[in-house]
Amino acid sequence: MNEPSLHLVRTFVAVVEHQSFARAAKALAMTPSSVSRIVKTLEQQLGTPLLSRTTRAMSLTGAGQRYFAECSAALAQLRSAYEMVRDEQELPRGAIVVSVPVAFGHSHVVPHMAAFLDAYPHVQLELRLEDGYVDLVGGGVTLALRIGRMKDSSLVAHKLLENRRILLAAPSYLARHGTPQTFEDLQRHQCLASSANQDGGVWRLFCEGQERSLAPAGRIKGNNADAIRRLCIDGLGIAFHSSVIMAAAIGSGELVQVLPQWTGRETGVYCVRPQRRMGPAAKAFVEFLQARWDAPPAATSAAPVSSSTAPA
Repeated sequence: MNEPSLHLVRTFVAVVEHQSFARAAKALAMTPSSVSRIVKTLEQQLGTPLLSRTTRAMSLTGAGQRYFAECSAALAQLRSAYEMVRDEQELPRGAIVVSVPVAFGHSHVVPHMAAFLDAYPHVQLELRLEDGYVDLVGGGVTLALRIGRMKDSSLVAHKLLENRRILLAAPSYLARHGTPQTFEDLQRHQCLASSANQDGGVWRLFCEGQERSLAPAGRIKGNNADAIRRLCIDGLGIAFHSSVIMAAAIGSGELVQVLPQWTGRETGVYCVRPQRRMGPAAKAFVEFLQARWDAPPAATSAAPVSSSTAPA
């Protein structure tokens, strides 16, 4: 048996994928008769029929099913190898759409965009600052940065930073209302609840393996993480907020951590994207931000405080 040429294999896979000789021929810029002849040649070389044909339908034989599964996977791997080598030779270029939570975007992404666009002049960036669920595929989003625990889904998630939610308050608030000393003390304080989080109605805190829940009560709540951060800095209550987002305010003394032994579960900041392979422009965006976040503060005037120095 002679090993079939790649041309024969590609044609057969196209016929199965399109479920039609005519549609496969159109995709391959060939005539249907040529496609049919190629598939017959392949079957002759293999010594077994791959397709069962009638005047109305076409189906795979048992051998055809197994052969198609192996060949389609091999062709996909060949395409991936080609794209990898091609992308390595090209400068990042083209348009990318990036979705980022509002507060995190203001503190960790927007300050670095001038430097990113200067470093990659052929990239066009649409930056969407938005809280809540975003349909990446339906919304045409290239990638999203998300904070929290990632649920199983069809998306690819890669952790960029460590994170956890912590209790915070402004010194001015604590001067007026006192500093909580125990978990129970929180029930007597103004708490800034956020409906932007799925668990905003209940705060789940952990201390040395112990879990406690609190329904935050206060005069004001918000549906935006950046608004809660601002309300907390203005001394309106205690917030249960991301340590990554609040790190700068803690470093400047605008906020202090309350009951540091009680925190949320360890989560993270993730790059989330559809299953398709990340293009060079998107890859450059993520790697650029990662490098800026990992750099010492003196290395960039706009570098955020990384999770390694944020309170846990």
